[in-house]
Amino acid sequence: MIFYSHFSTDTLSNCYVIGPDNGGNAIIIDPGMFDTVLLTVIEENNLYLKYILVTHSHDSHIRGIKTIKKIYNAQIYSYRHSILEFKSHKIRNFMKIDCGDIQFEVLETPGHTGDSITYRIDRSLFTGDALFAGTIGSVSDGFTRGLMIASIKDKLFCFDDDFLIFPGHGSPSKLGIEKRFNPDLQEGM
Repeated sequence: MIFYSHFSTDTLSNCYVIGPDNGGNAIIIDPGMFDTVLLTVIEENNLYLKYILVTHSHDSHIRGIKTIKKIYNAQIYSYRHSILEFKSHKIRNFMKIDCGDIQFEVLETPGHTGDSITYRIDRSLFTGDALFAGTIGSVSDGFTRGLMIASIKDKLFCFDDDFLIFPGHGSPSKLGIEKRFNPDLQEGM
């Protein structure tokens, strides 16, 4: 399996590309920017972007979709019916979707936005702006903060401690580290 993590200095966000070792259809998660570095990685590994997974609809996570759609006939998966001007496959909690050699599970983790999704692929969680290394995403009020903390604990804490966390911003982490040491998640424990 090819896994590539890309940090955009324009949007200060992370984007992830996952595809088969021998080339073929690939997934891109949260393309806030699509630049020549990403294009080179995809093309040099004989990948074809077939699936775009959106964790939430903030610009820093979707801006690159317009460029991707000019190059690839990629399908978009998100909580919404459309992203930018493109049709999206509307996904919901606990759906499991096959993308060729890769399967992902949908976990709704609202709070940062109403359309926040975490994707589980194997033993990795792509959390967007819900869960970061050492903190959680920004929220507008106490209600949405409580909603996000509850959704993280209900939907993500059931997985093993060695699951990897790949957030929309910042460095990766492990679920066990966040369970024990993330100060935002210690509330009510």
